[in-house]
Amino acid sequence: MPSRRRSRESALQMIYQWGIGGGSPEKVVEDFFGGLAGDGPRPVDPFAERLFLGVTQEVRELDAIIQRHSSRWSPERMSTVIRDLLRLAIAELRWAKTPPRVVIDEALEIGRRFAGDDATAFLNGVLDAARREAESQPKAQRSATT
Repeated sequence: MPSRRRSRESALQMIYQWGIGGGSPEKVVEDFFGGLAGDGPRPVDPFAERLFLGVTQEVRELDAIIQRHSSRWSPERMSTVIRDLLRLAIAELRWAKTPPRVVIDEALEIGRRFAGDDATAFLNGVLDAARREAESQPKAQRSATT
């Protein structure tokens, strides 16, 4: 079983692939785990798949959350990697049982790897605001994408 970080990175890569190439989410999962990248088939990672599919199902709502918490930066103006990482982390904050601090710390580490150190302050600010918003909502209003 892959580490949670590896699962999150896989989910981020699928979100990127889905956003750039289009196609159905199911086809993206099939292609990603089927080894079209040239490294042969690998077992499907259930956590990565659940994160990815959760983002695809809630992308408009996630983008609205990002818009509310990123002053003067619409999701369309952000780099693709930053936007997709925010979508991923906010989705996980909303429905996963992972402690919020862990979700944010993991997003910052993945952000460093895929977008550089300069991205972390922006990511942290948006994710912390999204965390506070999610915690202020009654549990029944939160999405249940599990």
